[in-house]
Amino acid sequence: MKTTITLLSIVLGLTACVQPPKPLRGEFSAVSPRQVQNAERLNQKIRWTGFVLEVENLEKKSCLTVVGKIPDAVAKPSRYYRADQGRFIACKEGFLEPEFFNEKPITVTGVVREVIEKKVGEHPYRYPVVDASVVYVW
Repeated sequence: MKTTITLLSIVLGLTACVQPPKPLRGEFSAVSPRQVQNAERLNQKIRWTGFVLEVENLEKKSCLTVVGKIPDAVAKPSRYYRADQGRFIACKEGFLEPEFFNEKPITVTGVVREVIEKKVGEHPYRYPVVDASVVYVW
């Protein structure tokens, strides 16, 4: 009985300490990519997570197209929720190697600057665009 109580105390103590990695900590809006698509809530400080679909390298920045997912307790894309949160584009200054990001889970922090329309196949799609301060690859 004493061993069970000690083990339970250790487990509870460890789970209480679970938090995102330091670069992903802070106060962020609870708005999702889908909510921004529909209402254009610009200038929101966000922390969104998902899986990279595409990397586009421009002259001075690189932009990741991401399928947004529900984050877990440490701000990682949750493997338990299959529902997506909507797509978004995260742009960061400099060059990002496309092979490094291919279908990788990431978490992005930054500010939503605009909503642009692009096509997914033939379907028009509204993408929130984030000026990323952190792109964290899991």
